[in-house]
Amino acid sequence: MKILFIRHGESKAQAKQIELNAPDSINGLTDRGIEQVKTEAHNFQGKIDAVYSSPYNRTQITARVFLQELGIDKPIIIDDRLREIDYGYHGGEAKNNEELTAVAIKQIAGDYEIRFGKTGENKREIVTRFFDFIIDVFNKHASDETLLVVSHGRAISIFGHEFAEINGVIAESGGTTNAKIKEYDLSSGQIANMIKRVEMLKVR
Repeated sequence: MKILFIRHGESKAQAKQIELNAPDSINGLTDRGIEQVKTEAHNFQGKIDAVYSSPYNRTQITARVFLQELGIDKPIIIDDRLREIDYGYHGGEAKNNEELTAVAIKQIAGDYEIRFGKTGENKREIVTRFFDFIIDVFNKHASDETLLVVSHGRAISIFGHEFAEINGVIAESGGTTNAKIKEYDLSSGQIANMIKRVEMLKVR
């Protein structure tokens, strides 16, 4: 099975067109964000058998624009496990926040318990929900299917580092760019490794 993770296009909050803590319903994509998604769709070659998105407005719009650009008529399946990271009392997005960046660095280094904003999520919770999602869709879909999965930058990056670690591969350097696809070819062996990691994390 092939998973195509894509971060939403540039959001209005990212572009500071609205406040970071503005209601999700008005945090759509900027014109630039829409063009980012269209460009990625235009460059895409391949098939898409199913589409999943986080429940946020900016991810659902990204999914719709991507599909429309390709002329694909597929339902967008909303899954809460793909949601943005809970940043605790900070709320909103964590870009350019020194405290949250410091937490992210510690999480990437292997600290599973330190929380964003003290009351937000920790790495154990983020990895568990993302791995649970991947395990579920792997069992639901055929091995030759390709899934488009629209989520959020830092969450996708955390998933990528954890996936690389348990499978003994080198993680991609840098962050997750708006509207750029990260491709994963999943095998039953990798899913078995993910199940073991989830079982370990859930007993902490």
